[in-house]
Amino acid sequence: MSNEPDDPRSEWDPLGWELESPAEQSNNLPVPRAVEVVASVPPGDPPHRSRYPAVTMLVASVLLAVFGLVGIGIGVGSVFFNQGSPPPEVVVVSGPQVVSASPGQPPTLQAPQAVPPADQPPAEQSAESAIPVDPVVEVARAVTPSVVLIEAVANGEEPEFPEFEIPESGPEGELPPGFELPPGCEWPPGGQELPPECRLGPPEELPDGLDDRPLIVGQGSGIIYDASGHILTNAHVVGEAEAVRVQLADGTRASGVVVGTAPAIDVALVKVDTDVALTPAVFADRSTVEVGQLAVAVGSPFGLQQSVTSGIVSAVGRAIREGTGESAFVEMIQTDAPINPGNSGGALANRFGQVIGMNTLIQTNGSIGNIGLGFAIPSDIALNIAQRILAGESTELGFLGVSGTDPEMGHPGALVLEVHEDTPADRAGLMAGDLIVLIDNEVVSTFTELAAKVQFRVPGTEVELEVLRDDEHVRLTVVIGSLPVEVPEDG
Repeated sequence: MSNEPDDPRSEWDPLGWELESPAEQSNNLPVPRAVEVVASVPPGDPPHRSRYPAVTMLVASVLLAVFGLVGIGIGVGSVFFNQGSPPPEVVVVSGPQVVSASPGQPPTLQAPQAVPPADQPPAEQSAESAIPVDPVVEVARAVTPSVVLIEAVANGEEPEFPEFEIPESGPEGELPPGFELPPGCEWPPGGQELPPECRLGPPEELPDGLDDRPLIVGQGSGIIYDASGHILTNAHVVGEAEAVRVQLADGTRASGVVVGTAPAIDVALVKVDTDVALTPAVFADRSTVEVGQLAVAVGSPFGLQQSVTSGIVSAVGRAIREGTGESAFVEMIQTDAPINPGNSGGALANRFGQVIGMNTLIQTNGSIGNIGLGFAIPSDIALNIAQRILAGESTELGFLGVSGTDPEMGHPGALVLEVHEDTPADRAGLMAGDLIVLIDNEVVSTFTELAAKVQFRVPGTEVELEVLRDDEHVRLTVVIGSLPVEVPEDG
């Protein structure tokens, strides 16, 4: 067998296969595959590698060492500079825990407890920092310095029903000298309470020790109006009295005088003369009052000074006839905060310690105490009357000159049934059948609301009414008049 270069078997018989003939070679050998050469590498030339591996490693090590030294320096510096700083205070408040109960009884919830930090002894723990102050407590702290006890003093004339400080009994349970019992009454032994029909009045000649005591004809509360000594209260608290005695929150007593009253709206302003620094109340407008918000009442029910009760605002704009004589409708704030006799003239405050109203009356329905229906004159109404009194302006009631009612069906508003002749309403063009829905862009829902809004306005001022007349909106300008002595019940 030939192994010459021209022999085809020299390329395809590397293992020494021997083929008999060229025909057998073409039939038995596989077809060679085409090979594409992409690139060629000269023999003896190795792949590219870094020529300085030791230098690279050295630089990386130096950088890591530098960063490590910087971090250690920052840590040591922070420890050094914070040596005198107190540790951060952390207060953990535990949640309610359920205590096991016997079968058939509900479990009892334990109140959350404040846990002081581990590094702070319990004795050094501040109560205010551990336990949040109750909102009513904060309101009481803000408002009570501005609320006073007021006693109206008789003006040298014997009142019809005086409240006299009478000894419980005389010697050996006898009637005190100088007093006389009504016919059929006997003085009870041991100072027991007299029945109402046997109530003692002032004697004809006052016994020793009583002749210098003033006759107290009214008792209630007041709100400090300004630092000069003016105090807001209800007109029914001072009545016809011209002088008052005031007891401040710190117990200081001072005498004062009645500056002026508006009996129809039940607002009065008194002034005391004292060297004690007074704390005027902070007032909030009734536009900020919302149904459901916290309401805190502060006053002196039954003479118990600085009594605080709380509830919510039950309603706003509750038009109620108030005052004496030519009584007016006043848009009251209704609250369920307990109010009792003696709270009159006191403060009704919001959760920010701002006075939103002056407590004035309660609805009892024949019961003795409070049933959760108390009413306060809004602050802006009381302040408006006080400003009128101080400015020497009239506190007369505004007058429109219409009679009306609430609509039975359809839109809310004040339905005019009759327009009286030669009245502000008549001169402005109001007509029977008009439905008044706005006064100075304030919504009117009922006829009593209209009366309250009109009577509160100063006579001589202009107001704009919007009425529905034949399903069309009509705007009228009215000049408010003064309430006449005798007029039909009107707005």
